[in-house]
Amino acid sequence: MLLSFAMRPGSAGTLLRAAMPALALILAFLPNLANAADPIQVPRYDDADEYLPTAQKKNKDNIRLLLQQQPGEVLFKVLTPRNVTVAVVANVPPDADTAVILLVGGTSVLSIVNDRLDRSFSFQPRSRDYWWANKFATFLIDAPSDRLGKDGIQDQKWRAGAEHKVDLKAVLDAIAQRFPGPFVIQGHSNGAISLASVASLNHPRVKAYAYSAAAHYKSDTSILREVEHTAPVLVMEHRKDSCVVSPASQAEAFAKSVKASAKHLLWIEGGSDPLSGACGPFAAHSFFGVEKLAVDTLAIELRKVMR
Repeated sequence: MLLSFAMRPGSAGTLLRAAMPALALILAFLPNLANAADPIQVPRYDDADEYLPTAQKKNKDNIRLLLQQQPGEVLFKVLTPRNVTVAVVANVPPDADTAVILLVGGTSVLSIVNDRLDRSFSFQPRSRDYWWANKFATFLIDAPSDRLGKDGIQDQKWRAGAEHKVDLKAVLDAIAQRFPGPFVIQGHSNGAISLASVASLNHPRVKAYAYSAAAHYKSDTSILREVEHTAPVLVMEHRKDSCVVSPASQAEAFAKSVKASAKHLLWIEGGSDPLSGACGPFAAHSFFGVEKLAVDTLAIELRKVMR
């Protein structure tokens, strides 16, 4: 329906003056509306300066402590329904037939500077290239942009909660658009809780799960024993892991508690003398000095259980 209006001379100014209060109110809110559209972001806390200098001084044998972003790797960001972004550092070698999605322990806050992976030193970031040699694509997952502070996502309840699952589903769906093959999920230490959250999603592209030094021996980790894994599960532990959240003495009991139709416990031995505390990045808990052996072992066994 077409509506027409006849306006008397001088009425335009009267109408404009009458509308000014409402127009001012709308304009006052426009900046807030624009800001609301921006993803939620807090300053990133990079703990490389906290851990690396001491380890580097002790590192007489020149063992690899970190692996910066390599040629062929790209960093992309996923916007999730919570209006946060999650950075993903990805590499898809030409011969890769499977993707491993790496859920990091500790705070899960990566060392990212100017949108490039810098000095991330935990087990999974410093071991990415060993996966490439086994024909796996790697997708290294950062903490979400609203939890990049010093505590990151150490909160086990949050890792097992609804918000984390929303973010993880968005990340998995984004990776599925970039990589056509099957997924395997590796959760290390605190990342085990994130792995269990992924398992609860029953994503169709996930074909196996791998727990490494899972932080199961602490409160608020019941999801690890409650979730039903609809794909085979590997549990990998170091014989000398003395971290209080993942002691080697409890690995067998943890593996038995996992709900899965197929599960296997893998043991890793050897490595270098620790350069950090028992739960730190440079100790048996993080397969220090035997990273290649740990990744090669997982790669071989994952291919077996995915058949």
